[in-house]
Amino acid sequence: QEEARDLASLRPVNIVFICGFESFNLSLYKRVARNLARMSAGRVALRVFSDRDVEERPEEVAAALEDSCDVFFASLLFDYDVVTWLKDRVEAAGVGVRFVFESDLSLMSLTRVGSFTMAPKPSGEKAGPPPAVKKILSLFGSGREEDRMVGYLSMLKFGPKLLKYLPGQKVRHLRNWLNVYSYWNQAGVDNVTSMFALVINEYIGREEGGKTGPETAKAALLEAKPVTEMPNQGCVHPDTARVFASPAD
Repeated sequence: QEEARDLASLRPVNIVFICGFESFNLSLYKRVARNLARMSAGRVALRVFSDRDVEERPEEVAAALEDSCDVFFASLLFDYDVVTWLKDRVEAAGVGVRFVFESDLSLMSLTRVGSFTMAPKPSGEKAGPPPAVKKILSLFGSGREEDRMVGYLSMLKFGPKLLKYLPGQKVRHLRNWLNVYSYWNQAGVDNVTSMFALVINEYIGREEGGKTGPETAKAALLEAKPVTEMPNQGCVHPDTARVFASPAD
């Protein structure tokens, strides 16, 4: 009953997910969409598209973005036409929470997680990460312009391991951003499901007396399980979910 009351306080949530080079995982992401709908009693709608959909069904993608989209998530998008089209539509739709990983830098500049943003400054200065991220980036690159992407990807890979060294509320949104990437980097249905559950718990929140947002939530709305880490290498067998370290195991 308590769970039912909690879900009843969750307002409808619309998430638009655009995948690029990893479009072969579309079936996995659609399973995630079903998981989220089940966990939320139908209150969370995850709409999954590929970069090909942007080219072949732009009206459908645009309609999803314009239909009270709460969260925009994108990964591995580099095609100039797709990037330009998405950037214009996401900005026009005014989507409040945006995660863009491992994509064209101009599209990654859309990233907005609370006060954490990669948008260009009002002065027109080239888009780039905020000071907190620049500090971490300095650990992974030479500082040269041509190394920006290499440094960024290295930071995404190792950044979550630095979370325990970051102070409390001042970097809460950076911590959430890195936690989201930690789920995303490890992949799998459970990890991606928990990733979106975390985003909803942190940035969508409950609906009580007309107020929404995480500040109104007394507890997590959806279960976000700990990240299930996958080894960088190993052996698998169809009869078990276990990953073996070597053929001998």
